[in-house]
Order: sequence, then structure tokens, then C-alpha cells
Amino acid sequence: MRVVRAAAALLVASALACAGARPFPPPPQGTGDAAAREVLGRFVRALDAGRFDEAHALLSDRWRAASSPPRLAVDFRGAGPAAREAAARVASRLAAGEPLSRSPEGVRLPVGGGRSALLVAQGGAWRVDALE
Repeated sequence: MRVVRAAAALLVASALACAGARPFPPPPQGTGDAAAREVLGRFVRALDAGRFDEAHALLSDRWRAASSPPRLAVDFRGAGPAAREAAARVASRLAAGEPLSRSPEGVRLPVGGGRSALLVAQGGAWRVDALE
């Protein structure tokens, strides 16, 4: 009986551990403004929360190929306050309803000082390509 209870406790603990590691949703399909805003918002929230696997999944193909979630974490943390400030500027502009501008390279969200966030369309969805 003792072995059965121990096995049951181990099974419950394993199930709870797996339940905590929920996968994050894929980027929304489509290349409209609402999808662009959602991807960019999810990206900066993931960075701010330290969910670098989720943020990495929202990057453009070129950045996903050249990086990894742990590398993104090192880069973000290594940039010091500038990285958090850039993410905060993006979040603030999104919340304020700042209009997006379209160009042949993708969609930009101006964040002030001649800087912007750039999203590119890949596979029918927006991906983050730059956060200046």
C-alpha cells in the first residue's frame, strides 16, 4: 500500500510539473494591423517577464536562426536598462494606439528619437525583426 501511495504521489507531482510548462500560442495568422500589434505586444511582454522562449518564437526567421532563447536572454540582460526602456517604449506606444507605418520591408511602430520596432511578414504572420 505504501508503494502505491508513493507511486501515486510521484505521478501527481509529474503531472503538475508538466501542467506548469504550458506551450505558448503561435503568432496570430494574418498581416493586418491587429495581428502586428498583438505580436509586438506579446514580444515585449515576454521579454519583460523573462519568457525568452516565447519571445524567441516571435522573432523573424533570420534572428531565430542566428540565436536561441538562452542567447536572447543574455543579449537582453546584457544590454542593461536600454533594453528594458526600448521594450517599455514599444508597450507605451502600443497602449497609446500609435499608428503603424507600412513599407516594402514590413510594418514599423515609431517609438521616438528616430527609432522604431520593425515587423516582417513571414509564413502569413508577423515576426519581430528589430526593436531599436
